[in-house]
Amino acid sequence: MAFRYIALIALLFPSCSLFAQIDSVALSNEYYKQGMEIFDYEHRKIATELFTLATKANPKNAKAQFMAGRSIMLTVRKELSLEYFKRAYQLDPKIDEDILYYLGQAYHYSEKFDSAILLYDRYNRLLARSLDYSKSKKINEVNRKIFECHNAKIMIAQPVDVTINHLDANINSEWPDYAPAINADETFMVFTTRRPEENLNNRLAQDNEYYEEIFYSKKVDGNWTPARNLAGPLNNNYHNASINLSPDGKEMLLYHDSNGGDILASFLKPDGTWTNPEQLSINSEYLENSASISADGKMLFFTSNRPGGYGGTDIYVSVKDARGRWGTPRNLGKNINTELDEDGVYISANGKHLYFSSNGHAGMGDLDIYRSTFNAEKDVWEKPINMGYPINSVENDIYIVLTRNEEYAYISSVRPEGIGEQDIYKIDIRNWKEPAYSQPDFADAVLALEDQLPLFGNRPAIDKVQPTKPEVKTETAPLLPAVVNLSVFVAEGSSRKPLAAQVKLSAHTTELSFTETKPGLYAAQVKNKTTGVERYKLLVSAKEYLPYSASYVFGPGMNTSLTDTVYLDKIAVNYNRQLNVYFPHDSDVPKSFEDILYLEQIMKTSGSIKVEISGHTDNVGSHAYNVNLSHRRALAVKKHLVKAGIEENRITVAGYGPDKPLVENNSKGNRQLNRRTEFTITEK
Repeated sequence: MAFRYIALIALLFPSCSLFAQIDSVALSNEYYKQGMEIFDYEHRKIATELFTLATKANPKNAKAQFMAGRSIMLTVRKELSLEYFKRAYQLDPKIDEDILYYLGQAYHYSEKFDSAILLYDRYNRLLARSLDYSKSKKINEVNRKIFECHNAKIMIAQPVDVTINHLDANINSEWPDYAPAINADETFMVFTTRRPEENLNNRLAQDNEYYEEIFYSKKVDGNWTPARNLAGPLNNNYHNASINLSPDGKEMLLYHDSNGGDILASFLKPDGTWTNPEQLSINSEYLENSASISADGKMLFFTSNRPGGYGGTDIYVSVKDARGRWGTPRNLGKNINTELDEDGVYISANGKHLYFSSNGHAGMGDLDIYRSTFNAEKDVWEKPINMGYPINSVENDIYIVLTRNEEYAYISSVRPEGIGEQDIYKIDIRNWKEPAYSQPDFADAVLALEDQLPLFGNRPAIDKVQPTKPEVKTETAPLLPAVVNLSVFVAEGSSRKPLAAQVKLSAHTTELSFTETKPGLYAAQVKNKTTGVERYKLLVSAKEYLPYSASYVFGPGMNTSLTDTVYLDKIAVNYNRQLNVYFPHDSDVPKSFEDILYLEQIMKTSGSIKVEISGHTDNVGSHAYNVNLSHRRALAVKKHLVKAGIEENRITVAGYGPDKPLVENNSKGNRQLNRRTEFTITEK
């Protein structure tokens, strides 16, 4: 299992009279500091919890209020950032040079469009005063946000006639569920999920979420059966994502994040299993990330950011020749594609309508879903129509698929009625009609907006946010200690059956042992100090199994219960996982050791295993230098293990430099993924 932080969010403060101001300030600063460390490593959910704790400990902490808003803005519930950004601005109007933009976004996602327009425009005026030429791109981006707010006001006032139904817990979970794909008869569905249940990979990915897996469901007596993992060659120990199904349900398109991002195909065999995924010939060294096959199997529509397009990802079509080979892809042109992204493409069963998502047309915010009709006389796809509200929202609306007669659609979206982060919905579109309001292009709308919007000083103050005056701090009584009841359920990774294990919780010189209350369930009580935060290390181990570790951050005022579930994997030769060991740039001195301690624990509890420590880099710099650097970093991990008492002959090291990348080195984010240190069990 991957090492992870778990911050308790149920911080139940007593009345204000119980606080010591100085203790609350120190506690808030500590939570803020830890949140910044986690935020930098892209563990955004945990950072949100820590920043929120900081604001509860000291509501006057402007930096914590601002960062709570920032981190929430990176989640699916962006509208919840509003109160934090408002409070940060009230406490310190100069907290960040982009605070007005963040406030505008928060009002936008909260569907308070007039306030959003007001703040966006005010921010643009500040940008316009700058001599920095790069700010002009930001001004254009903000103009688009204003454009989206005006669109949203019109769309919400004139909703389209559809019925949206949230699929029940047979399909949706509390985890992200998205990219539904159905056959034309609506009897078989696959989708992508990041839930832990039935996930073949018990590790967490780099973003501290479970890896993507493909699940399926069948419709029986009009109801979808409980979704199950589509085991076999389509799911492995990395990200696995479904894209689409052919109308007959016999060909599945998948996305794989290799070679810059490729589309693969798998075919249904007579025995009901799927073939190993195969690369499609339309793939390039650039990103290809969504696709749909026509009902006759002769046309493939897909999205790519390859050179020669209009910007971002564009939609292309490839036609199959007489030999069954995909022809040279053709860009669908400027009616469909924009300077931003088109994604989630789907061709209707009759071939007359193309559905897709875009953030470059006349939308409400983020990605909206559009429909274009094919003009057979002119042999072109007509200008796309926004499908309207409530099909679209201010959040990302993407991955639409339809039944054969186009009477029902399935989409994935973030909505208040959802039970998870992203959920799957079914929409009755039998009464849908093209919206009557105009849908101008962004370039035309910008000029109109400049004429419509009066000067900021002449506008009414709409939900105006005013800075607050500083208040005098008063000292009150200290917090009382509290108890946290911690329960850990331990199970075997593959069978999910209870497992006898050793469970320990430690902090500095303190070590707590757990009591087994029933098979696999261990319990302990943690008492907090009156001031400061306490970080505890949980370690779960069992003979012949890989150990598990996690950190719990407790703070004063907590009086709650926490239950965690731990799955232990059996030790196996060739088991490989990444170590979250952080090295400063161009250095072989580790900045953090927590995952090294995890490997140390594995080798101490299983005294016979041998491992290889491998270092990897991106492709920046000379090959020889990178190989040497990766070897030195692997050697640094080995030295730490030997110093901790692990026999030297049980550890080999290898420096592979840039030769074994996880993904293509074509972006800053991908290069970061490739800079890593791993261990592989070579003998047991």
